[in-house]
Amino acid sequence: MLTNYDLTRRDLLKTTLGVGLVALGGRIATATAADTSALPLSGEAGGAAFPKLNGQPDESFWGKVREQFDLLPGLAFLNNGTLGPVPHSVSSVHERVDRELYRDPRNSFRQGDIDAVREKIAALINADPDEITLTHSTTEGINIFGHGLDLRAGDEVILGTQEHAAAFNAYAGIEKRFGVKVVKVQIPVTPQNAAQVIEAYEKAITPRTRLIVVSHVSYSSGLVAPVKELAELAHRRGLLISVDAAQSFGVIPLDIKALGVDHYAAPGQKWLLAGTGTGFSYFKKDIQDRVWPLTGFYDPASTAPHANSARRYEHTGQINVSAALGIGAAVDFHKAIGPANIEKRDRELSTQLRNGLAKINGVKLYTSADPALSSALTVFSIRGLTPEETVKALQDRYQVFIRTINTGEIVGVRASTHFYNTHDEVERLLAAAKKLAG
Repeated sequence: MLTNYDLTRRDLLKTTLGVGLVALGGRIATATAADTSALPLSGEAGGAAFPKLNGQPDESFWGKVREQFDLLPGLAFLNNGTLGPVPHSVSSVHERVDRELYRDPRNSFRQGDIDAVREKIAALINADPDEITLTHSTTEGINIFGHGLDLRAGDEVILGTQEHAAAFNAYAGIEKRFGVKVVKVQIPVTPQNAAQVIEAYEKAITPRTRLIVVSHVSYSSGLVAPVKELAELAHRRGLLISVDAAQSFGVIPLDIKALGVDHYAAPGQKWLLAGTGTGFSYFKKDIQDRVWPLTGFYDPASTAPHANSARRYEHTGQINVSAALGIGAAVDFHKAIGPANIEKRDRELSTQLRNGLAKINGVKLYTSADPALSSALTVFSIRGLTPEETVKALQDRYQVFIRTINTGEIVGVRASTHFYNTHDEVERLLAAAKKLAG
């Protein structure tokens, strides 16, 4: 017998098909975790309502959500932090828009539709559409911001030791070219508390410091940085703060105004499940006049529409329209499930994994057990096995797919648990880790 939150693949697909072009009703933006009933998901196939949830989603609901993905049967894919699968509602937009452009390329820019995507992103994170620029990746967003600043010889930029190569490489180039000094701050792999992280950055600030660059969630340890407090610290000292959101956006609900950062570079292909070659960056309105575009021409005196908005950073040539509109569909899918529901589910699965790993003799955890310092990534190692051997054994013997992490300080493997994953998949990884550790 179907419960009141059972839905078939066809049901949810009907609600989200074509959402790259049609905005969700305003009620979605204000829905709480326990109130996602009667949310209008307009689409080409009609306006079927999202199934009513009496309280929190249960396993039946998450099972139906899983059916929206074409993951290989039997594969426990736990590497969403590298690339997430795409739900049917997103892939249908990709296919439809590409087909339309192949048949009739006259309207090849679809600027109105792309601006609608910008508005969806802005509404999701509590920003102004003029603060959103669409990008191809987090890396591109980091480079647009860093290379756009008027940094000069002797200026200092602070990066923590757990930052991704995308950030280190961007600022290494700036350091080499302009004589800017990159200051690396040693961040504990598993800090005791957020204050310890804040103190490390504060001690590194000098009169020459201009910018703090920090990952909201570290790709290498899963550490959740106290970004709001770091933004307050930066602004007290007259600094800018740029955030790498590769492992946070799509997991941790975001109010960008409350977070208080100047720049936030996010991907689409990871936790948002929007497909490859997608992303966006937030540029706080009152700092945009300090960031020059990386490509294209910019005239600060221009009175052309949107010339002095974040759109100035999109002058990269012909955009991949189907990919861009797919971001809109992914945002709709994300909002239909509910950001709070997604975060709760992701934390539930990652907590199950970390608690299980902590009980296995021979397993070392690099990710904090403190919910304030951890999210959906779990990094660990198995005694006697290299990261490469662990990944190969898990995939070949158990059909569990994760990735290696080797930063010198952290030598292990990383599992990503997202809302489409199941408790059974987590248990399969735990059982496999126990056998391998034995």
